[in-house]
Amino acid sequence: MREFTYKARNHQGEMVTGTVEAETESSASTLLTSKKLFPVAIKESSSSSLGSFSFLKKISRRDKVFFVRQLATMTGAGLPIAQALATLLEQTSRQNVKKMIEQMTRDIEAGGNLSTAFGGFPETFNKTDVNMIASGEASGKIDEVLLHMADQNEKNYQTIKKIRTVFIYPAILATVVVVIVTGLLIFVLPQMEGLYKGFGVQLPLPTRILIGFSHFMGRYFLLVILALVAIFVATRIYIRTNETGKYIWHRFKLSIPIVNKFVSLSYLSIITRTLASLVSSGVPILDSLQIVSEAMSNVIYRDSMAAVRDKVKQGNSLSSALKEDRVFPVLISQMIAVGEQTGELDSMLSNMAEYYDNELDSMTKNLQSLLEPVIIVVMGGIVGTIIICILLPVYSLQNFVVH
Repeated sequence: MREFTYKARNHQGEMVTGTVEAETESSASTLLTSKKLFPVAIKESSSSSLGSFSFLKKISRRDKVFFVRQLATMTGAGLPIAQALATLLEQTSRQNVKKMIEQMTRDIEAGGNLSTAFGGFPETFNKTDVNMIASGEASGKIDEVLLHMADQNEKNYQTIKKIRTVFIYPAILATVVVVIVTGLLIFVLPQMEGLYKGFGVQLPLPTRILIGFSHFMGRYFLLVILALVAIFVATRIYIRTNETGKYIWHRFKLSIPIVNKFVSLSYLSIITRTLASLVSSGVPILDSLQIVSEAMSNVIYRDSMAAVRDKVKQGNSLSSALKEDRVFPVLISQMIAVGEQTGELDSMLSNMAEYYDNELDSMTKNLQSLLEPVIIVVMGGIVGTIIICILLPVYSLQNFVVH
């Protein structure tokens, strides 16, 4: 978020000045207009030179879940939005959360609504959140919508935690093994090589290959590390900034055996839960599909949801549009068809979200059980092979001494 100073006229024609936080000058103008202020001049404040570092202001998922849940509880108890925000401001100790609440309070006191205040923090609240709040304001059910939103964000947070949990342990094991192998190659093997040379014995081929690799690592270790970091950074940039790169990477993840099912379950869980929340909040189905499509981080699912929306816009039912897309399993189209026939689409979507959550839980446990022994065997095999290569010359020396 960046800070802009502005001059604007209010509805009485008086000139007023102040500051506003927004992503761009255009969004700052839109925000002022929503507050019944008509901008005359908008200029980026010099104090926002660090504004591009939005990650410094971004609220963590955990803090976001807590904030929305508390706000939902207070509004459900009958507190006005401004008073609920003031109470939350007193309770929180995190500076970035305090600044966010202070800005929201200023926006609302200036005549804005809660959805506009949420929209001022796009790095924390996405389009799904903002549209849900807007629908709640339009229907007069802001407390119910906030509860829906809190539940959805909490479940999405749990889903992401499950995904991370699966890969944390293998990543730690892989890091430990890489450190051990590097230490053996750079520090242990050169000393053993000096010992072997003293006996003038022809070393076994595996040992000679390993010694050659050790020499290479000892000489070019820093260069190898820098090259790997450069490749990693370049690949990340390519994937994040290039649509072709994103498509290749996301398609690759969906082609890995076992992992593809895990990734699919996580996205299906998020899609059905988000759709359920939007539909139950009164957002039109076309708008809901558009929001879900834009919220997808995987371009395969993003494009599929966009294609589904286009088919629904042409007059097809949601179930038939999903059935024609190979990304979505047959079960989801069948269940949604039942929801459309009974008029309980939001309820059926919620049930589907619970089903995929349970499937994801089961898959997470199974994947952890499978990955742990596989990683241990593979890493143990690598370390064991290196140790065997180091010890092979010992047998040659023993034969040499005997003869």
